[in-house]
Amino acid sequence: ASLALCFWACRQPALVCVIEVGDMSRSFAPVAILLAHAWLCSASPRQDAGHSPSLLRGGEKLIAGVPVMNYHLAAATPRLANGTPSPWTRWIVFLKNTTSNTELRDFCQGSSCRCRLAGHPSHGGVAFLEVRGTEQELEALFRKREGRAAFVEPNVELQIIPGVPSAPPQASRQISASWGLDRIGVPETERTGEGVHIYVLDTGVYTEHEDFEGRAKSVLDVSSGDAVECQGSTTCAVDRQGHGTFCAAVAGGRQFGVAKRASIYAMKVLSDQGSGSFSWSIAALDWVAFKGERPAVASMSLGGPGRLQSMQTAIDQATQSGVTVVVAAGNEDDSGCRYSPAFVPNAITVGATTEQDARASYSNYGSCLDIYAPGSAIVSAWITSPSSSKILSGTSMACPHVSGGAALLLGSNPSWTPAQVSAGLKSTAENGVIANLHFFDPRVFLSVRDASRPMEEPSQLATQSPNLVSVVLLAISAAFFFAGAVLWACAKKPTSPAVMRSPSGRELLQSGTAA
Repeated sequence: ASLALCFWACRQPALVCVIEVGDMSRSFAPVAILLAHAWLCSASPRQDAGHSPSLLRGGEKLIAGVPVMNYHLAAATPRLANGTPSPWTRWIVFLKNTTSNTELRDFCQGSSCRCRLAGHPSHGGVAFLEVRGTEQELEALFRKREGRAAFVEPNVELQIIPGVPSAPPQASRQISASWGLDRIGVPETERTGEGVHIYVLDTGVYTEHEDFEGRAKSVLDVSSGDAVECQGSTTCAVDRQGHGTFCAAVAGGRQFGVAKRASIYAMKVLSDQGSGSFSWSIAALDWVAFKGERPAVASMSLGGPGRLQSMQTAIDQATQSGVTVVVAAGNEDDSGCRYSPAFVPNAITVGATTEQDARASYSNYGSCLDIYAPGSAIVSAWITSPSSSKILSGTSMACPHVSGGAALLLGSNPSWTPAQVSAGLKSTAENGVIANLHFFDPRVFLSVRDASRPMEEPSQLATQSPNLVSVVLLAISAAFFFAGAVLWACAKKPTSPAVMRSPSGRELLQSGTAA
């Protein structure tokens, strides 16, 4: 296992490896092991193919001194008719935390770059800009606004986490419209989520569906590339795909939902085809952070491959502003740590289970998940008529169960922070009931049965009790870390003069120093 981890770590420059792996696991032991491997790998000099060394700092791409996160996403661009790569022109620029709304709006003034979406940091929002321009234009902009940008990242595409083909539910006896509601104990709680505001970042919501009882309205539509405030219009943030309506009803529908009296808000961040840019979701999180009602839950059944720093920064700011963010783990049967926003520590990341209390075969897994919830063969509202319904499976369906559960807690504890909501969900969860789990999976399954009892404010550490496995892993990680440090120190000894006189050797040593 350690050899496999070392191979994985050595595929990248050491600093990049450390950055990407640093919060891959929410357990200390695997982090320490991978850091040791990455440190050891840094002793092997490398040349970063395809990038000018003058633009690299420790394996990190720079544009006018500004770090470019996940630059490889921009390198994988479509090709023009003549076969040459087309220049990447879509970026998300994050400015420093001290930036004001005015400074953000003026950032692109007088440059050839075009700023489209912008955050509202002066009011608790996200200090970001969606910028259109080539690398050369971006470099000129950064030099003109020297010291203002914190980092930049390619503005890549994300999608709904698609539903998996579903067979009808197998439960022969159930009280609720969907077996998942019975399984997590919705009929056994008196709480309804009244007074809580659930913002559904998705394909829009069919607000006129009867399951919402008039509690759903549209607030924001970013699917055109501009942030359009809906003011409750039924022609804004319209769901023509169905995914957003389905998820919204699971979170807060009367018949299909968990929090049956919560207010539902449609935020269209995906097109009618189910895709969109990461900047659209960041703009929606910014809106909820600076303008949304409280207490608030943001439900995000969407994602894409890679660990985007821009998404983590946006979610961190939203949670700091008091918004509980719940996200789907993904349907790739892969580590959730490889996907955004599933990897973000401050988000509540949800995996999916079946009626047989097993991890669904499609569900992502791993240490970046927080909790599991029903996801297979879920029944919820659909867009074909005000009374229509559909059966779907996926972590997209599990996510709004937890969003509704969070709303139930906030309904009785409106002053709770997102960290307290996360701890509260885990403190009332069932433990050790899920089969087919991976080693680092959370062992907790959503339950709202105890939500009707008065609860004390939970501690963030309440669900982090140590066990024998973690102690053993800690000891192993310490041994690997020590061995890696010794070997790294040995590798720093001067190489032979023959190697030093080799031109190719000098090139490797120079790039190795940067790494």
